[in-house]
Amino acid sequence: MQKITPTHDLSWYLKWIGSMFIMSGIICRAVGVFPFYDLISSCVGTGCLTGMAYLWHDRALLMVNGVACAALMMGILRHVTT
Repeated sequence: MQKITPTHDLSWYLKWIGSMFIMSGIICRAVGVFPFYDLISSCVGTGCLTGMAYLWHDRALLMVNGVACAALMMGILRHVTT
């Protein structure tokens, strides 16, 4: 089977960087440390994946990650303002 996803372009870097940030946020959430870092890391990760989805013209990924990033940003703002 031939691979069709691009490699070593901007979308490739956004995909891998975003994935690493999301995984670090999940790890923080799972072990119960750094709850604010969980929000920041997950927001950066979903923001990267939103950019990747935009470059790929993938509306489903754009919507899921865009909404997730916005929701996480609301959590960050709530944490900062309270």
